[in-house]
This record gives sequence, structure tokens and C-alpha cells, in this order.
Amino acid sequence: MKYKITTLYYILATVVTVIPLPWWYYNAGDIIRVEDSPFQILITFLGDRLILSDVITFLLTGFRIYVFVILISYAVQAARGNPKIYSTMFWLPVLYLLDPVILYVLFNFIPQLFDVPMNYPLFFFGTETISSNIKGEQVKIEFVMYPTYVYWLSLATALLYPFSRIEIKRRK
Repeated sequence: MKYKITTLYYILATVVTVIPLPWWYYNAGDIIRVEDSPFQILITFLGDRLILSDVITFLLTGFRIYVFVILISYAVQAARGNPKIYSTMFWLPVLYLLDPVILYVLFNFIPQLFDVPMNYPLFFFGTETISSNIKGEQVKIEFVMYPTYVYWLSLATALLYPFSRIEIKRRK
């Protein structure tokens, strides 16, 4: 096998694609809970599953199948010595690092539009209690946010991508 790193990258990316588990978990005081990945999303509000998350997951399943088919065909081509470049499974976990930044903007700036100051930290993994003063009353909400092991697997797989590109460039 001429392109071992590239073939391994595509095989591991395929495995990540078919794992039906979320990449990130978010919970805001058990009011809203979100479990998501680029291929599925589960949103519960006050303990009830939102139908919108099922609709979005249905659409994302099409994306999952598309990525899966591309990865399988590119793995076969790389194993045969004719590698192609497909960077989607590199960029997805890297761009997921923007999630904490998006949440920071949402929880710090949008509440201020309604005169509800919050002090949401930019980055945290685990549990954080956020307090705010709403109309003279102190409100505390426990936020939980962490990447799952599937996310770490996808990020580790993404780290193979630059080496795959180097391997392809050197051998051609």
C-alpha cells in the first residue's frame, strides 16, 4: 500500500462518520439541553424533545451518508495508489472549536439587549454556574458543556489530514 497515512485517515474518518453519538453536550440549567454533531442534533426544552431537532437530524443524515460514500470511495482509491483530497472531516472538528465562541457571543451580548447582564466565560469545559441580576433578583444557572469522546476521536483523525497531504505531495 503506497499511501498508508491517507488510507488510514479516510478509514478513521469513515468510522467517525458512522458513530451515531454526539460530539458536544450542552445543558443550561436543565432548561435546554443540546447534544450535537455535524450529522445529528438533539434539542430538549424543559425535558421535551423538540421536533425541529428531528427535522434537522433527518437532513443531516443525508449529509452523513454523502460524506460516508465519499470517504469510502477515497479510501479505496488511496489504497489502490490513486489518492484524492477530501478535507471535510478535517475542517468539521476544527470548526467545532468555534462553538464556545458562538455560545459566548449568544450568552453575553444577546441578554444585554434585554438589560440582562451575564458573565459567561469564553472557554470552559465541564460545569460552570453563571449568575445574573434580573429585575433585582439574583438568578443562577448551571451550564454544562463538554466535548464527547467521539469529538476527540474526530479531532485526532483530523490531525492525520496534514500528514496525508504531505504524503500525497511527496509521492506524486
